[in-house]
Amino acid sequence: MTPRCTHIPTGLPAKRAPAAAAAVPVLRTDRLRLRAAPPAWNALLVPDIAGHLGGPHSDEDARSSFCVCVARRALHGHGLRAVDHGDTGATTGFVEVGLERGDADPEPDWMFRPAPRRQGSANEAARAAHDRAFGEGGLKTLVSYVHTDNSASAALAQRPGTRPLTFTHHREALQ
Repeated sequence: MTPRCTHIPTGLPAKRAPAAAAAVPVLRTDRLRLRAAPPAWNALLVPDIAGHLGGPHSDEDARSSFCVCVARRALHGHGLRAVDHGDTGATTGFVEVGLERGDADPEPDWMFRPAPRRQGSANEAARAAHDRAFGEGGLKTLVSYVHTDNSASAALAQRPGTRPLTFTHHREALQ
């Protein structure tokens, strides 16, 4: 039996969900649309395609992480956004400005499916989230915590102008 919290809501909660999503400003770039994130990010987080997210994760753990990321918007005014490709409308990844336990400053995060990689989408989405965080978001600093083996993410972290920091995470630290 699947936990009730993983079911798509019906009734009044289902009617309220679009209003909550509509309250998240949509960011647009030349090729992308960044919008309120739907729970579809399980497809990325459960298998941990890149191997740098502490996974693979169970559906329940991925759902829990998603809920935490969505709650950050209410707590801190910034959070998770889905990245849709303008030509197809397909969700190709997610970006977030988040503040996790133990972080000194908010951190920009990104996760992208393998297909759109190396096409500049992650850079474009990260720049839009970065600009929003420093502009309307009022943040003064962003810090990138990047797994030491993740050279692509480290390079991306340096492009928007954040202060990159590297660390090695251990599975125990993510539990």
